[in-house]
Amino acid sequence: MSHIEVIARGICIQENRVLLCQNIKSGYFYLPGGHVEFEEAACDALARELVEEAAIKVQVGKCVLVTEGAFATRKRAHHEINLVFLMELDEKAEVQSVEPQIAFEWVDLASIVDLDLRPAAIKSWLMTAGDPSSMDWISEIRAGD
Repeated sequence: MSHIEVIARGICIQENRVLLCQNIKSGYFYLPGGHVEFEEAACDALARELVEEAAIKVQVGKCVLVTEGAFATRKRAHHEINLVFLMELDEKAEVQSVEPQIAFEWVDLASIVDLDLRPAAIKSWLMTAGDPSSMDWISEIRAGD
């Protein structure tokens, strides 16, 4: 059955570096976070995902970006809504994954252009120094299609 996936993601920038998650097998990067569960607040989903994936607690701030996109994998078609929240780490230690299929990495903002960072709308927003004081909406799906 087709459905729209809602993903809560966090953006944490320290000293011109952004915290990214990497899919080890495929190599691409994305902002940390994960799927929002039924009747779960998106900000709570983000905090839960960081505990599950890296065993760290985070402070979730306001939502600064919403993106919409569709893509296909070998298994099925996806339609994703990404809610991107400001995020601060409670701990100063390096972020280490507790899941073998992912890794966390602090990446210089200037090098984002050279990364396979998904979805493309989030990569574009980061490269153009999205304004975290306002809310942005970016859709990769053309209206009227």
